[in-house]
Amino acid sequence: MLHSAIVLSHEEQRERLRAGCPEAVPVAHTLGDPCADELEVSAPFREEYRTALGIAPGQKLVVITSTWGTRSLLAQECGRPEIRHRIPFALVHRALAELPRDEYRVLAAVHPNAWYGHSGRQIRSWLAPYLREGLLLPRPESDTWKAALCAADVFLGDHGSLTLYGVRHGLPGVLAAFDEDTVAPDSPMALLGRLLPRTAPFVPLRAQLEGAMRQQPGDPDLARAAGALTSRPGEALRAIRALCYERLRLPEPAHPVHARPVPLPPPDPSVRTAPLPPPVLAEVRPVAGDRERVRIRRYPASLHRPADLEPHDPHLVVTAGEPGPRWAHTAEIVVAPRAADPARAAAELFRRHPGCALVAVPDPRDRARSTLVLREGAGHRSYRARWENPAWWSDTAAAASVLYGRLSETEDEAETEIQAEAEAKAKAEAEDAVGTEGTGAPARRITVGIGAAGPGRDTAPGSVLVLTRVAGSGPTEVAAPGARPVEGGEPAQGLLGAEAAQVPVEGER
Repeated sequence: MLHSAIVLSHEEQRERLRAGCPEAVPVAHTLGDPCADELEVSAPFREEYRTALGIAPGQKLVVITSTWGTRSLLAQECGRPEIRHRIPFALVHRALAELPRDEYRVLAAVHPNAWYGHSGRQIRSWLAPYLREGLLLPRPESDTWKAALCAADVFLGDHGSLTLYGVRHGLPGVLAAFDEDTVAPDSPMALLGRLLPRTAPFVPLRAQLEGAMRQQPGDPDLARAAGALTSRPGEALRAIRALCYERLRLPEPAHPVHARPVPLPPPDPSVRTAPLPPPVLAEVRPVAGDRERVRIRRYPASLHRPADLEPHDPHLVVTAGEPGPRWAHTAEIVVAPRAADPARAAAELFRRHPGCALVAVPDPRDRARSTLVLREGAGHRSYRARWENPAWWSDTAAAASVLYGRLSETEDEAETEIQAEAEAKAKAEAEDAVGTEGTGAPARRITVGIGAAGPGRDTAPGSVLVLTRVAGSGPTEVAAPGARPVEGGEPAQGLLGAEAAQVPVEGER
């Protein structure tokens, strides 16, 4: 049976049709691609789509695209025995485990045939561990995949059409699977298979994605492949409607037709929100050797494996009430509920979490303020923490991680940095390193960012964390975080940086 009309999106397809089925060429019509036209008119509304998807300012959206069939991205991960018995959906796992959660969001656009072949319940069940850690999973009957391409910064794809749409839309990408046997040898998709890089198992995924974002924009070969998607940009709906009414032998409506922007993604009713956040592994590092500027990166603890390439030296942060003993009993930091009496709340949590080194108590009236209580042997030492110009990620847990990471980082370097100074000078600087509430001593101000922002800049625009020691809150000496107190140890304020006295800053009283 020969169709009465065959619709092509680009003239190059006509030549391939002529080679494969010359009898069909007379009924072939090159009318363009309505999806490409829809993405084109939706491009100006990128920020609206990002807001609807819950992408925070400064975050990058990674879209994982998987077509259907045994050679698709997700099917290959399920079908390989060495992966099936270890890590299901290894690329999804890797993206969520390796990409800092404050800097990246991950969305999986799975082909509708996979949904209907396995059922939505099965797809969500397979991906449940990743959904709990923030994976976005659009429903197959929606146009959310189009909104996601408009909102995305980079994609991980296979030989499915979303890879071609993504490149056409200007997105950089990396291929995680590609079936050369399925793709026509001279097609634009085959060209993309030769041009786009493949995921490397032993290179950090963040470095691969950032390399694609840095190198691919403006690539003329990628632009040539993307240009072969449609021969009639902006005309597909009008041309298809005219052909349909002609074949129906009906008069075409008088009103014009053209592509409209993709609707904003609606809330997904299948998404469930837990009353407490999942445990995270946090890593705090100085920026370019400047201990007054640090970068914090946080990762899902439940997806971490010892062999993971990132993070390198993290600490564990949980929220009070965490039911998993694996996390609750080993966390260095516990975030308490809001409490009017931070000391009492911290004492109770120290009792319930004997391995905990620091308890963070949010201020009940001000999200930007909190009390950080550090365990010191049988006592404790408290600090007031306050975020100036707080970002969306500047929460109590982040403040606690910065303090803890600063202590840990300085502890490791004490032999070379602190003990090298004269004892008298070190003691004098230690007294000024962190301001003491009520004494007029300067507060410590640390600029905190969440990641690289681009060429020539070390971190994205950050928030300033102000730390002030609370007078009379505990012993003078502080034990190493998570360890037994050592007689004659460095004072806590010294561990926060003896050089602070070099730049006195007016502190809180």
